[in-house]
Amino acid sequence: MIDCKIQLPKMTNKSVMLLSLVVLHSTVINGKMTCKWQLVEEWHTQPSSYVVNWTLSENICTDFYGDCWFGDVNTKMSPLGNQVVPQICPLQIQLGDILVISSEPSLQSPEINLMNVSEASFIDCVQNATTEDQLLFGCKLKGMHTVNSQWLSVGTHYFITVMANGPSLCQLGLRLNVTVKEQFCQEPLHSEFCSGHGKCLSEVWSKVYSCHCQPPFSGKYCQEVDACSHKPCENNGSCINKRGKWNKQGYECICHPPFTGINCSEIIDQCQPYVCFHGNYSNITTNSFICECDEPFSG
Repeated sequence: MIDCKIQLPKMTNKSVMLLSLVVLHSTVINGKMTCKWQLVEEWHTQPSSYVVNWTLSENICTDFYGDCWFGDVNTKMSPLGNQVVPQICPLQIQLGDILVISSEPSLQSPEINLMNVSEASFIDCVQNATTEDQLLFGCKLKGMHTVNSQWLSVGTHYFITVMANGPSLCQLGLRLNVTVKEQFCQEPLHSEFCSGHGKCLSEVWSKVYSCHCQPPFSGKYCQEVDACSHKPCENNGSCINKRGKWNKQGYECICHPPFTGINCSEIIDQCQPYVCFHGNYSNITTNSFICECDEPFSG
């Protein structure tokens, strides 16, 4: 059982701390936000470590549609009006990464902790009752603490500052949401990512990492060849991938009359087929046509 009886300093120290935090918060609001999204991330095979400074002096998002949001990601409206929830820059990591919280020295006077809450409680900054099983660490947040992997499962997690009494540090911006992503880039375990024909990537708005294939490959794991990538259908024919089921080429050409053939390269009159081997047809009539040859062909 964790002993979570938090004792505050005497009233004068509490007032001084509250005043200093408000001044610090105002400075951050008026200053330039430092958080920037990296729009695309590539899956790394070895775990990475991330250190989040639990402080009001940097990486606090407060402006509407500002640096810490992109599109609809982490854009949450305050119930008090037209303002985004102030918070430490939202973090996106991959499953297995290590997260370390480093506390601001000025916050080490009162005994504070971090608590896992629901999305609704995160937005409203509601602590309700402090339950021990939702506390991330021991009662005192001091120095650097590694977040247990139980709080970093796949999905988005919401952490706020809790303390017995005193200033509402959560409302000032000391809250963090962390999105943990998994990858779907390999079919069997230990197989090559994206079949060796692409990269395992995640956009900032995605919940997972997936394969982004290099032409002519396609499919969930880049395991299929896109036979239409080299545009085999001539004379404005439409190409349909058949994944090797229709013919050896793995594609089918839908031809516009009067063209026909596997690649729409033939034109047929009533007697015999004619083919432009390296070029396109022009001046087509019922009984004649002209081949406009590609360089360096002629004839």
